[in-house]
Amino acid sequence: MPLRRFLPPTALAAGAMIPDFPYFVPYGLGGVIAPVGVPWWQLLDAGYTHRVQASSLAVDVVFALVLAGVITVCAAPARALLPQALARRMGRRGRARAAHWAWWPVAAAVGVATHLAWDRLVDEWLVAAGDLTLMEEEGVYLVGSLITLAALGSACWWLWRRPLSEPVPQPALGVRLGLLAAMGVVAVTLIATLGAGLVVRSLVTLTIDAAVLVLLAYAVWFHHRRREIR
Repeated sequence: MPLRRFLPPTALAAGAMIPDFPYFVPYGLGGVIAPVGVPWWQLLDAGYTHRVQASSLAVDVVFALVLAGVITVCAAPARALLPQALARRMGRRGRARAAHWAWWPVAAAVGVATHLAWDRLVDEWLVAAGDLTLMEEEGVYLVGSLITLAALGSACWWLWRRPLSEPVPQPALGVRLGLLAAMGVVAVTLIATLGAGLVVRSLVTLTIDAAVLVLLAYAVWFHHRRREIR
């Protein structure tokens, strides 16, 4: 969070999350794609995205830039779907300058580095303890959760103190209900197709994937419609 003052926060956050991206890729999807002969499928392996080597770091940065682009495309449509009180606190930023975009790869790489550094630190603690169960009981992994909660609390406080922007045009209630219905349909389809025999966490990630896919499709339509109006 301190680095967001110096680097583009969207790319920074995307880089910090992207090594764990394979955990959100349905396990069943590998069986669908691999027989087709897609060589890049192995790049979506968490073991690969967590390696500290030039090739895997380059893949992480590319994935992070794609994720940052998705976040950027979905930002305005997602904001319009929020309750008005929260949407007005999110603010509206102007168009980024060219120099800002030039820093995106740097920010993505720094974000990836923070993720890998934290994982290595936890691994060192586990090796030093020599007992994974003991370390879990003593709350080593809980430290990361506490930091996350502190960051979320800081973000909520920051949003609460922000002045309200102008009212945000929002889609009709029918559109919002339609999006929820579409997310449900896509989630059920993914689970029925790829979720056989999977654990609860995988079913949750498939539901998240469905929500993201529907939101991304809506965001593309949202921006296209806005250009037509202009």
